[in-house]
Amino acid sequence: MINKIFESNQSRLIKRALDVYQKQHEAISKNVANTNSKGYKRINTDFSHELEVAKTSRIKTSDSRHISRGIPQESSGPVNGENSKSVDLTEEMAHLAENQIKYEFATRILNRMYRGISTSITGRIR
Repeated sequence: MINKIFESNQSRLIKRALDVYQKQHEAISKNVANTNSKGYKRINTDFSHELEVAKTSRIKTSDSRHISRGIPQESSGPVNGENSKSVDLTEEMAHLAENQIKYEFATRILNRMYRGISTSITGRIR
């Protein structure tokens, strides 16, 4: 029973999103670290397809307006390989800032979920 409370579909999705944002942070950091490395090609940090698959496969909604189930889009960003481009530090820092905002938002949502569970169990609001 307790497992069902802490491992709901929503909390699993948020935890998965946090994992994806962590991977993005690592890739962006590697890009920034190699900004001046000759011949280094930018690592793609677009994991939106992976997150979309996780989102649409696990969550059931009671109304079609709750979560968009749009078709996953192909990444428009570069990937490692022949067509990769060199690293633009300004662009990478913008990606890093955007990723940090997403990570913090997901963390706050998960925190609120756990606080709500705690309030339900103890009957006290912190």
